[in-house]
Amino acid sequence: MSLEWRIKRVVDGDCSGRPVLINQYLSFFGEVDPIKGVVRTDTGEIEIAGKVLVFKGSRGSTVGSYVIYALRRNNVNPCCMIVKEVEPILIAGCVLAGIPLFIAEDFEKFSTILSSGKLITHKAGDDHVTIE
Repeated sequence: MSLEWRIKRVVDGDCSGRPVLINQYLSFFGEVDPIKGVVRTDTGEIEIAGKVLVFKGSRGSTVGSYVIYALRRNNVNPCCMIVKEVEPILIAGCVLAGIPLFIAEDFEKFSTILSSGKLITHKAGDDHVTIE
């Protein structure tokens, strides 16, 4: 059974992948390794390459845009990002890297229904993602 979840398109594009939920704000400069395609957390490294990266939003340095671009250049980028809120550094990085970026409606509820076994898909132009 699939479910459609409303999103706001910030950087539009097609994507499909398994979700990785990091239920916090990320600093791309320092917490994300653009060579390995992982997020460093207190509990270890979480692979984001080829995944749908779901997180609250970004924080920190303007270098974050270049880290997002480096993820793409190194072919270890997430296929798209879904967040609670955006800020200019995150938007600029996704535009530079060509990584779709969306804001999830009711992020808290959205984040509770995700699991690694699910598949999230978005078709350019749609106002929703499909969760299967």
